[in-house]
Amino acid sequence: MKKRITIKLLIINLLSSILLSLPFVIEHFGLVSLFSLIPLFVGEYYASKEKIKFYFPYYYLSFLIWNIITTFWIWYATPGGAVAAIILNSLQMSIIFRLYRWIKKRFNHSFALIAFSSLWLCWEHFYFTWQISWPWLVLGNSFASTTKLIQWYDTTGVLGGSLWVLLINSLAFCIIINRIENKKYSKQVMASSIALILPIIYSLITYSKYNKIEEDLPNKEVVALQPNIDPYNTKFFMGQDEQNTILLNLANQAITDTTYLIVAPETFFNPSKNAGVIAEDYPRNNKTVSLLIDFAKSNNVNILYGAVTENKVIQRNKPNANSKKIGPDYWLNTYNSAVFTSSEGILKFYHKSKLVILAESVPIIGDKPILESLGINLGGGIGNFTPQEGRTVFKTKDATMFGSAICYESVFGDFYREYITNGANFMTIITNDGWWKNTPGHIQHLNYARLRAIETRRSIVRSANTGISAIINQRGDIVERTPWWKECYIRGNISLSDYITPFVKYGDIIGKLAFFVAILTILMRLLSPIISRIKDSQIAK
Repeated sequence: MKKRITIKLLIINLLSSILLSLPFVIEHFGLVSLFSLIPLFVGEYYASKEKIKFYFPYYYLSFLIWNIITTFWIWYATPGGAVAAIILNSLQMSIIFRLYRWIKKRFNHSFALIAFSSLWLCWEHFYFTWQISWPWLVLGNSFASTTKLIQWYDTTGVLGGSLWVLLINSLAFCIIINRIENKKYSKQVMASSIALILPIIYSLITYSKYNKIEEDLPNKEVVALQPNIDPYNTKFFMGQDEQNTILLNLANQAITDTTYLIVAPETFFNPSKNAGVIAEDYPRNNKTVSLLIDFAKSNNVNILYGAVTENKVIQRNKPNANSKKIGPDYWLNTYNSAVFTSSEGILKFYHKSKLVILAESVPIIGDKPILESLGINLGGGIGNFTPQEGRTVFKTKDATMFGSAICYESVFGDFYREYITNGANFMTIITNDGWWKNTPGHIQHLNYARLRAIETRRSIVRSANTGISAIINQRGDIVERTPWWKECYIRGNISLSDYITPFVKYGDIIGKLAFFVAILTILMRLLSPIISRIKDSQIAK
C-alpha cells in the first residue's frame, strides 16, 4: 500500500515538472503554466492526508527536474556551475513549498495558497537583486513566446505573469479540493474563469491598438551584425584584425544611405591574439577603435559594439571590490563594455552592471572571493569585471537616445527599465550566446527580450555573435531575425517613443506588495499557537 502511494506521488510530482517545463522549451505553450502547479498541490494534499512525514524529496525532485529540463544547457559552459545553479535554485523553490506546508498545518487551503503565492512572488522580486541570482525560471517568463496574451506586462512587469500563474493554479486547485470533499465550488469556477479570460481579452485589444500606435511613431533604420565567430574554438584565439575584417565586410553589405545605427555583438573586441586592451583614457590609440571611428564618420552612421575595456585609478583605498592592484596606490578596473561611436566620431562607454556570477564577477564576502572554482559562463566575456552604477543612455547627433543592455542584463526587468527612465527612445541588446550551443538557452534569452519590449514599450535591435539577432517591436513581436550559427546581418526600421509605461514609472509593485503579505502570513503562522492557547485558556475559565 505504501509503495503504491509512493509511486502515485512521484508520478503526480513528475507531471508538474513536465507542465512547468513545457513553456520554456516549446514556443507558444505559455498557457500550460496556468495549470502547471496543480499536480504539485494535489500531491501535497494526498501526502498530508496519508500523513507522509518526510515529503520534502518528492517536491524537491519535481523542482529539480524542472530546472534540469529547462536549463541543462548551462552544462556546455561549465559542468560545475550547471550543477550548482540547478541544485541551489531547486532548493530555494523547495524551501518556499516547505513554508507553504508549514502554514497549511494551522490554516485552511485558501490562506495557505495566498501565503505560498506571496512568498513565491517575494522570492522572485528579491532574486532579481541578490548578488548571487539566477531568475531565469521566474514564472512570468513562461509567456515569453506567447506575447499576444500578456500585453499588460507594461503595467505589471513580469511578476504580473507570475501572479497570474499562481492565481489560476490556486483557484483551480481549490475547485478540485472542494469537489473531492463534496463542497460547493461554483464561486471558484466563476473567479477562475474571470481571472483567466479578462487578462487575455484586455491583452488582445491592447495588442491590436499598438499596431496603429507604432505606425504613427517616428522610426530609424538599424542594422544588427552577426559575425558568427565560435567563442569556444575561434573568437578568443583569432587575431582582432581578422575579426574586424569579418565585421566590416558585413557592415558594408548591410548599410544603406539611410542607416542610422549599426549594432555589433558583446565582446566583439576582446584582448586576445595581437590585440591590446581598449584603454578608456586614450581609446583612439587602439587600432580597432580608430578603424571604427573612421568607418562611422565616412558613412555618416552610428556604431555600437561590445568590448573589454579598462581604466587605471590612482588612490590609496581600493576603488571597488573587483579592482585589481597593480602598484602602490595604483588600481586597474576592467569592464565588459558597450562602446558607442557616433557619426561624428565621439566615443562613449557603458559598463555592464549585471555581471554573470563566476564568469564575469566573483561574489565577495569581505575581501575574499567565493565559489570561484565553479566558473559559470552564461554568454559574456571572461574575467573579473567591474560594474557601474546607473544606466548610461547614448545620445546621437539628432538628440535621439538609446540604451544598451549587455547579455544577462536583458533578463532583469526592474533593472532594464532604468534605461527608459534615463531617456532611452529605443533599446539595443548585445550578447554572445554561442556558449550554450544549439539548445533552448539562446532561444529563451531571445524571447526574454520580447518581455522587455512590452514592459517598456521600446523597440529593440539585438545583436548576438552566433545568433539569434533580431529586431523586436513595442508589442514584443520579432519583426526580423537571423538564423542560428550563421554569419549574416539584418536590417529594418524601429520606432522611437518617449511614452512612460506604468511599469517603467513605478517598477515592480507586485513584488514589493508581496513582501508585506509574505511577512504578514509568516507572522500569523508564528503567532497562531499563542493565540490558540489564549483562546483555550479563556474557554477553560
